Amino acid sequence: MSQSLAAISAQGLEILGVELPALAAVRVALTGGGSGKYHVPHSDLRRYSYGGCRHARPAADAATYPLLEVFGEICKNCSVSLPDAPNALWRAAAFSADRAMALQRARADRAVRTWLGYARYAAQQQPGQEEQFAVWLKRARTDRKLAKDARALAQAHKELAADFIEFLAGYAAACPEVDAYNGARDAVRRTAGSAERRVLAEVTAAVAGKSARLPQRYEPQPEVDVWQLVCGVWLAARSRGIGADRTAGLVQDAVSRELAGARVVDVTRLPAPQTRGEGYESPSAWADHELAVWWPRVVADACARLEAEFEAESAYTAAQLLLVHDWPLTNGRDAPIAYLAASPVLGPLVPFGFRRRDYFSDIGDATGPSYSAVIAAPGHIVAKLEKEQAAQGAHYSPRFVAGGPVTGRRRTDQSAALKLLRTAFPVLPSDAGSGPAEVLAAVEEQRRARAAASHRLERGDADERASRTAAALSDGYGCWIPGGSEETAFLKELHQWLSWQVLRLDMWCGPEGAEGVWASLYGTLDDVGEGELTLKPGGQHRPVRIPLNRVVALVGAPRWDRDHYQEAPLWKPYEPVPVPNAASVSPAQRHMRVLPSAGEEE
Repeated sequence: MSQSLAAISAQGLEILGVELPALAAVRVALTGGGSGKYHVPHSDLRRYSYGGCRHARPAADAATYPLLEVFGEICKNCSVSLPDAPNALWRAAAFSADRAMALQRARADRAVRTWLGYARYAAQQQPGQEEQFAVWLKRARTDRKLAKDARALAQAHKELAADFIEFLAGYAAACPEVDAYNGARDAVRRTAGSAERRVLAEVTAAVAGKSARLPQRYEPQPEVDVWQLVCGVWLAARSRGIGADRTAGLVQDAVSRELAGARVVDVTRLPAPQTRGEGYESPSAWADHELAVWWPRVVADACARLEAEFEAESAYTAAQLLLVHDWPLTNGRDAPIAYLAASPVLGPLVPFGFRRRDYFSDIGDATGPSYSAVIAAPGHIVAKLEKEQAAQGAHYSPRFVAGGPVTGRRRTDQSAALKLLRTAFPVLPSDAGSGPAEVLAAVEEQRRARAAASHRLERGDADERASRTAAALSDGYGCWIPGGSEETAFLKELHQWLSWQVLRLDMWCGPEGAEGVWASLYGTLDDVGEGELTLKPGGQHRPVRIPLNRVVALVGAPRWDRDHYQEAPLWKPYEPVPVPNAASVSPAQRHMRVLPSAGEEE
């Protein structure tokens, strides 16, 4: 068993500039110490306990210590627990201290400012973290002794959030200008099949792709692709507003560092001789001189071709809603569109998928859940992304969906953004508080139809174990259908065996008073409460609260992720089961055969 509380960074608290005397006064009972680790004692006074640390001693041998001082010396196999209010304040302090340390590391970063770096720093704030921090502080204020510390921590966290926004604004100001970057990227794309690229490929082949610069420490023989080098330096310079002449000079300098003094490996790649072969020690020396004369000219031709294709779209257009899948834009493949991370996000983030590392992943790519987001992007950028997406092959899944224009009216734009988000995931966080007070007639009809079409799992007798019923549900041999309090209590009993199984939840989705849709969600059961349950989409995302009045049935999904050729879905449209018509169904015909009595036979 691992520690249930995270460590509070003393350096992080120092950066926050906050003192928490009430939290420092929190004491816990521990055994051990001295030259060894501290251990959490067993509460039942026994030497050993299932799941506990084997080095812990009985509670009778324990003494109290300030938790903030000795937390780093507590055994990692011991589980530290606190009452509700101190536990909430501890978690809030640990969260703020970690954020302060992250901001300090970000400010110390001296790498070149890129939009990909901006997107990765902006994505450090995960969805729901600020809401969870507010809940922790609310729970901490229930204890009067901790209320002052909670207020001080809230103020420090507010200032920290303002500093982080200021850091992101300064980082974005140092990034390439978006329109110039897009224009330069389009120029590189349009020259991909040009004659200049083929000539630079001959230069690379002439030196067998080997650079002339000295390798750095622990670096293998440096290699060079002249075309990629020219395009990279030219794109970086032009997207930052550097003029054409200076950009050409930077490109020449970069190529010179790789090819100055380079030796020709394949003389068949060289063009017709530009100099006479007299006065050289050997034919190879003549070939090296021909290369030194040749490559500056073809590099200058490539820069001229890129400049001819370059045009920056500087015309202002109104903002437009854009639905972006696989958010945030933090992977290496997101670098061309990472500038979208600076656009305002309208509405919440909804689940989309889960990122995994593979052979094509970059060094900075991270695993974790991905989302769908609606942003307000310039209209010409939206049109450009739609055009590029339409030119892709049919095997690529669409990543962008354009919406209507941004009106500037907050309520209208939010409503349009939520409508767009429902096309990506049918359940929104606001649906939990706006569910119908009573079960809808369509949902009730579907419940009866499902009960008639499939086996409805109910509470068995005393001899039937709940674990076997949960196994039948997870394997798809039956379904759970909501009803009264008995059905809810029955699902609570099954929860401990279903928490790691992927289930399918059939439900009605949509805002109250509006037209809804039927959908089937896939995920793990996180909790069962009064009148609602929470589901983790795909088993990886944050729990989603779902009122039971919307639920039709809960059934297992044993083959949910068996297809290795495509990502397992988080939801699918639900096809309603036909409702049987009682009037059209004739009662079963029962035939009775009357046998004669013994007296009648005589």
